[in-house]
Amino acid sequence: MSAQIAAVHPGLAWDTGPGRMARSLLTVSSEGDPALRRIAEQWLRAAPAADKSWEFAAARQPNSGAADNVIEIGGHSLHLGDARFRITEDLGRELVDIAVHHPLFADMPERGPLQVSFLLLDWILGEDGVERWVGAVDIADVGGTATATAADLTASVKAMAAQSQPDRWALLEGATRNGKRSIVTARRPLRWIDYPIFDLHTEVWLAYKDKRDDGLPTSASLDVLREIEDDISAALGFRGILVAHETAAGKRVLHYYSDSEDRNGRDALETAAHKAGGSSKHASDPGWKRVRHFS
Repeated sequence: MSAQIAAVHPGLAWDTGPGRMARSLLTVSSEGDPALRRIAEQWLRAAPAADKSWEFAAARQPNSGAADNVIEIGGHSLHLGDARFRITEDLGRELVDIAVHHPLFADMPERGPLQVSFLLLDWILGEDGVERWVGAVDIADVGGTATATAADLTASVKAMAAQSQPDRWALLEGATRNGKRSIVTARRPLRWIDYPIFDLHTEVWLAYKDKRDDGLPTSASLDVLREIEDDISAALGFRGILVAHETAAGKRVLHYYSDSEDRNGRDALETAAHKAGGSSKHASDPGWKRVRHFS
């Protein structure tokens, strides 16, 4: 099996375990690497249909028995059920920041506690759950500040997921390097894990002539820009997604993500941008690092 998975990509990992519906589950994992996640996702899409014996996943799934596990690391046997968490919910970002405490962390080498913490979170929430809902991860040196159990953590994330409001947009304001006023509208939540195949970042640059004293578009210019944005998004359709646009000093930049292997999607953006008198620029960006500052 290891040789077969390495033939797909040497950076992928695999494991088996009990299935959710089938008797067994085969998981191929990117180990948290967004660039490899699309490969794992493609592997999953090429997999046979699940049956009574086997089902398949492109990321490690939550393990309901994680708290019963004991792991050996650095000469220490850690019972994961002894771990406790400090959970800080950020409803605006739809993320939880987590500090992890275990009585044996104090005896471990410097990077050991974080290594165990991420492993434990993967088991409790699943790989995608960690990527989707967890913000900062830290170590709680004092046990009294971290009292939540694994069950509490799972409940907190489920509650946040239930309250999640997809396709919201946030209005951000700042300034350009030249001190001009800049307005950004960005999707909330802004998460690549919701679209793991969309790894190509495209900037569409549009110019507007009629602007106010602060460099932002007049009402008439804004109406035109909105129509152009709607036309470009319609041309792309389901092949990609608009995640943000920023406007300043006579320029509006639209930020799209699409599948890097979908030439038709890329061509649709280029053609629509050119038709509107704009220009486009593409860059590979698994993990959406180029728009992370908008989140």
